[in-house]
Amino acid sequence: MKSKSVKNSLTLMCLMIVLVSVMVIGGISISNISTMTSMANKSYENAMLDGYNTEIKSQVQSVIAILQAEYDKSQNGDLTEDEAKKEAAEIVRNMRYRDDGSGYFWIDDTDYNLVMHPILADQEGNNRYDLTDQNGVKIIQEIMKVSTGSDGGGFNEFYFTKADGVTVAPKIAYSQIFTPWNWVVSTGNYVDDMEAEMDIAKNEVHEKYQTMITALIIIALVFAVVVFIASRIFGNTICRPLIEIQNFANRMSTGDLTTGVNVSSKNELGKTAGALDLAQQEVVGLISNIDGVSSHLQSAVADFKKNFDSMNDSIQSVSAAINEIAQNSNSQAASTSSASENIAEIADGIADTSSEMESLDQNAQLMQDRSNKSMETLHRLIDVNSTTKTDIDSMYNQTAQTNDSVNKISQAATLISEIASQTNLLSLNASIEAARAGEAGRGFAVVAEEIGGLATQSAQTVSEINNIISELSQNSEKSMELMKKMSEASDEQVAALESTQQMFEDLKGALDSCMASIQTITGKIQNVNSQRELVTESIDTLTQLATDNASSTEETSAMATELDAAVRQSSELVSALADDISKLSADMKQFKL
Repeated sequence: MKSKSVKNSLTLMCLMIVLVSVMVIGGISISNISTMTSMANKSYENAMLDGYNTEIKSQVQSVIAILQAEYDKSQNGDLTEDEAKKEAAEIVRNMRYRDDGSGYFWIDDTDYNLVMHPILADQEGNNRYDLTDQNGVKIIQEIMKVSTGSDGGGFNEFYFTKADGVTVAPKIAYSQIFTPWNWVVSTGNYVDDMEAEMDIAKNEVHEKYQTMITALIIIALVFAVVVFIASRIFGNTICRPLIEIQNFANRMSTGDLTTGVNVSSKNELGKTAGALDLAQQEVVGLISNIDGVSSHLQSAVADFKKNFDSMNDSIQSVSAAINEIAQNSNSQAASTSSASENIAEIADGIADTSSEMESLDQNAQLMQDRSNKSMETLHRLIDVNSTTKTDIDSMYNQTAQTNDSVNKISQAATLISEIASQTNLLSLNASIEAARAGEAGRGFAVVAEEIGGLATQSAQTVSEINNIISELSQNSEKSMELMKKMSEASDEQVAALESTQQMFEDLKGALDSCMASIQTITGKIQNVNSQRELVTESIDTLTQLATDNASSTEETSAMATELDAAVRQSSELVSALADDISKLSADMKQFKL
């Protein structure tokens, strides 16, 4: 499974939080706007109905006032009652209201007879007791009930034919009785006309509602884009130091120490990067010093080997000379007749031996000087290697502290995951309670569901962060393992150097012994030379001198053998030291400085 980067996870988390918040807030806003719109439409509809009812009631009351005026004329004697009724009926017939003049009045008497109707004039005088609409409502009977009641008037609803004589529509009518003449004056409004007029206003409100919804969606989209850009910038700021540290750890795991950590922030990541950069510089300096010391040590070992080879050649020459002296001494002991010739040969051998011993003494002194210098270099190398081990341990501890910080981040991520789990559980409980609340909790259930989704998304994001932290921990552990190997290699180097130091001390002792043997040999050669002079003076002492020479040559041969063994041992020690130095050089070459 390909892990997501921290930057993308942060961006997705911020974007999801904003989107969910915008959706919740937008949903609540839209719901409130819709509710307010519905309430406003309902209030408007009720107000319009009340207005229509008030209008027809006031219009009927106006007609009642006209009838009262005509009635007063008849009572005053200005008109007869029939003339007053006829005049009043004509006045009412011609009365109209509303801008289009669609409002009219009709009059029935309490005996259910139609007194006046401006549209149904041909039915005037007819008894309409049984007039029934399509729903079975007795229209005139209902009108009489409300008119003759205690209030003297009231509203009725029924279906009636409109002015076109074809359309049948529901109608709300108001009727009021004029008691002196037992007339019931009525007028009304057709419901479909009222609804058509109210629909115009509702459509305007609906258009405004759609405009507000569109504006909310545009604002939400703009806000989401702004948050996305801000989250990307924030993600880059947070992740850039982590990427630099991760790249540094990868380079260090391959031994590449050519570049440090380029992080300039002042937070914990910046401080960690600064500590790693300082440790890298210290390690580079130490490795450079070790590499330089190794080079010098290799050169010194090469010089040692060359000197040992020269010393070995000299010892071989000395051994050959000693063997020749022994042969001469035996020849002198066997035959004194050839003493003069043998003494001459011994004199030549002693001269050669003296020359070789001088060369051997010079080589031994040079080897002793080289040994002293090598001991000093070895002491410095041990000190540098100890410093290197200390710095590696310090870097190991710093890396361990970094690993602890990563573990703390992981613990924080685990805590966030637990909080998300608790939030999801709370969301579930809220959904259950909302379900119990029924219709009243539906909006709360939507919010709870969105919160649950957000908690789930947060848990997934925390899981992705844990994956990235795990990868960072693995890289840190690899670095710690590499530094542990470096520490172990340093320990091995210290042990090898200590062993080499002991070998050099043994070599120094052997060299001191060799110098003593050379001095002894020189003295013996001088003694042989004195004996040679004495032999030339007195042939009588030749036998004794030959015996002494044989004894001296045996001792010299034994010393030469011991010296040869010491030289061979020193040569082997130098070879072992050369192998250790080669191993150290190979270890240093894995680092790129």
